[in-house]
Amino acid sequence: MKMIKLEKIFVNASARTRNIEVIERLFSQIDLSDIKRVLEVGCGIGVLSSYLAEKYKWEITGIDLDSEQIERAQNEHRENKYLKFIEADATKLPFKDSEFDLILSIDVLHHIPNRNKVFDEISRVIKSNGFYVLVDTAFPKFFGKFSISVDEVINYMKRNSFRIVHREKSHKINIIGQKS
Repeated sequence: MKMIKLEKIFVNASARTRNIEVIERLFSQIDLSDIKRVLEVGCGIGVLSSYLAEKYKWEITGIDLDSEQIERAQNEHRENKYLKFIEADATKLPFKDSEFDLILSIDVLHHIPNRNKVFDEISRVIKSNGFYVLVDTAFPKFFGKFSISVDEVINYMKRNSFRIVHREKSHKINIIGQKS
C-alpha cells in the first residue's frame, strides 16, 4: 500500500538519521562478515540503502512499491555496482530463491495487509543462515489491517524457519531472525 503525500514527507525527513542509527545498533548483535548481497524492502528514497552500499561495500538492492519513491532514490543516490533501486511489490519479489544474505524492512510491514505473503517471499529469497532485520511500529488490534504485534511477527518468523537472534523490548518491533 502506497503512502499518502503527507506521510511521505514525514517518513522521508525522519529516516535520514534515525534508520541508520537503529540499523547500526542492531548490526552490533550479529556477525556481518559473510554479508555480500542485501535487500531493503520498502527502501523509500534510498537513504539507508545508499549508506550501507557506501559504508560496507555490499551489493544493495532497494525496492519500493511506490514509483515516486524509487524515482527520488535514483535521482538522489547514484546507482553503481553496489547500489540499485527497483520498483517492486514485497508480496511478489522479482528475485531468485536464496539470493540475499541479509534482508531489511524498516517501518514497512504495517503498510502491507498481506504480511503472510511478504514473509513467504522473504523466506524464499533469503539464503540459509541469512539474517532478516525487521523494525516496525507495534499497533494494537483496533487499528485493523495496520495492527501488528511482536507475537505476530515472531510467529510469522518461526513458521518460516527463522530463529530469533535478537529482540528489543520497546514500543517498536526490533527483531533479528536468522534463517535455518
